Amino acid sequence: MAFGNGTKANGDLSEPSIYLGKNVYLKGDLHLESSGRIDGKVEGKIKAKGTLTLGEEGIVASEIEGDTVIVGGKVEGKIVGREKVELVKTSVVNADVVTPCFSIEEGAQFNGSCRMSNGQQ
Repeated sequence: MAFGNGTKANGDLSEPSIYLGKNVYLKGDLHLESSGRIDGKVEGKIKAKGTLTLGEEGIVASEIEGDTVIVGGKVEGKIVGREKVELVKTSVVNADVVTPCFSIEEGAQFNGSCRMSNGQQ
C-alpha cells in the first residue's frame, strides 16, 4: 500500500485530483470526480469516485464515501467504501462503516459498527 505518498493503493500511480494540506480547514460538502488526499480538517460530506486517502493529520467530522477509503487520521461519522475501507495503524475512527471489504491494521482504533455490504447506504 502506498499510504505515505498519496497515490492510489491499487497501483495506479496517477496524482490525486485534490490535495488538502494539513493547514486547510473546509466546512461544507466536497465532491471529487476521481481520487484525493486530505491532510487537513473537513466538516461536511466527502464523496469521491476513486480512492480517498485521509492522511495521519487529517480530521473528518461527517460522512466519507469513495470507491476505496484509506484512513490514517481521525473520523467521526460514517464511512462508505464501495469497494473497500482500510484503517491504518495511525487511524482513530469513531464511525459506522459500510463496505464489502474491511481491513484494520494492528494499532488502529475503531469504535463503531461495520456492515459488510455492497457499499450502498
